[in-house]
Order: sequence, then structure tokens, then C-alpha cells
Amino acid sequence: MDSAAVAEALRGLLEVLPVDMASADISAVNARRRKRLRELIREAIQRLEYVSAGLDPVQVPRVVFDPSNPEVVGKLIGDTMLEQPRGPLGSTPRFYGSGVYAVYYTGDFPAYLPISGTDTPIYVGKADPAILDVRTSVEQGERLYGRLNGDHARSIRQAEDHARGTNAAAFIKLAEFGCRCLVVRSAWQRTAEDYLIGRFKPIWNDEVGICFGFGKHGDAPTTRANTRSPWDTLHPGRPWATRAGKLANPLTTEHINERILGHYNQNSPFGRTSRA
Repeated sequence: MDSAAVAEALRGLLEVLPVDMASADISAVNARRRKRLRELIREAIQRLEYVSAGLDPVQVPRVVFDPSNPEVVGKLIGDTMLEQPRGPLGSTPRFYGSGVYAVYYTGDFPAYLPISGTDTPIYVGKADPAILDVRTSVEQGERLYGRLNGDHARSIRQAEDHARGTNAAAFIKLAEFGCRCLVVRSAWQRTAEDYLIGRFKPIWNDEVGICFGFGKHGDAPTTRANTRSPWDTLHPGRPWATRAGKLANPLTTEHINERILGHYNQNSPFGRTSRA
């Protein structure tokens, strides 16, 4: 690098740059040229920062831990939740608190065999507090308990009952599901949920786009003409999802199963554990 030439070029640049943009006349610069100038300035700033760092005899740390960074907090909460003990879905004692949770599968439903008995959840979610910004678990209400032992357990139980009534060859059973959860200070549950979805890509989560629809609470009368979700197509039984006027999903159960298995081929499950 020719340091003298660089210094001379920088001095020339400083001479033509306005000191105060409020007094600068830019009326003659059209919108297209302004955009191009901004792009060049951003590129020049990045290049100058790179050169400046290279000239500094003291190294800049490769990683700076910032506990206020939402991504750092989300990972910390998510990893802490993963260390909690598993319990059966639908039969945990009542408890206070909102936060984040994961649902696991340990059965023999063919499409879910790749994750059965592994540390890969089939679904992760959050439960928001009863009142925003409350501080204690009691003030948060029984939100996690209600989500796991109420909404989710009921959805799976309804699918199980429907399958038994139709003598289906393969179906999911509530007894095959476990869960773990963590009560979280209000406002941080979404950050942890985002981290867990990004890490595990659970097939029942809407964001993954494979077999979504499990987390729905039920359609209002004004939305009854919605298309039935892939989850309700593969696991029918929730009354509100099969009521009159509900449109069938264009994907068949065979197509949904293929999508699930294709997803697991591209995203290997984490840590096999006991299926007991």
C-alpha cells in the first residue's frame, strides 16, 4: 500500500466533502445520482474501516459478548429450557408462569420416526403472560400450563380419538408426547422461541412451512372458509377444522408425509435418546 498516495487521496476527498449538509446545495443532483452516491459512500466507509483496522497495531477481538443483544439472550433462554427435565404432555401439575416450551414425539407414526426418541422437538412455542410486562410468575398466570395441558393436549387427543373411531392404521397418541418448558421473564419468550425454531426447524411450526397448523386455537366464524391446514389434514379430529365450509387442503396426506421425510433428509435430527 502506498501510504503517501492514500493520504493525498483522503486529503483531496476531505476538501470536496461539505462540512455541513444543511447548507449544501443538492438541488441539482437528481434522485438516481443521489442513490449512486450513497452506495459509493457506504462502500468507501467499509473499505476505510477495513484499512483503518489493518493499520492499528492492536488487534480487535473477533467476538464481543454483549448480554444485551436479543440474539444472545434468546440463545441463553433457549439453551436453558433445553436443560429442563421432560415430562408427559397433558398431565403435568398446574403451575404459574409464561415462557417457552418444546414438544417431543416418541411414537411410531411413520413420518415422525426420524425424530422419535431424539432431542429434536416436533414443535416449539411460547406462552405470553396474561398481562404484558408483569414481573412475577403468579402475575403471568397459568399460561404455559394452559398451552401445554390444555390447547396442545386437547388437539392431539381429538386427533387420536378421531383416528381410533375410523380404525386408522397409523395415528398419533397423546401418550407418545413429552414436553419441557421454562418460565421466562415477560417480553423475552418470543426471542427464545425464534432461536429454537431457527435451531431445530420443527415441522409443526408455521415458520418452517412443512406440517403447520398445530398451534392454531380455532377459526372464528368469519374465517370458516379458510383452507384446512396440513396438520389438520394429516391428523383430522379438531371439530372447528373440519366443520362445514372448511376448504380441503390441496396437499394429500401422502404429499404431506413426503414433505416431512424430505425435510428430515435435509435437516438431520439432534441427539438420539431413549424412546421410552
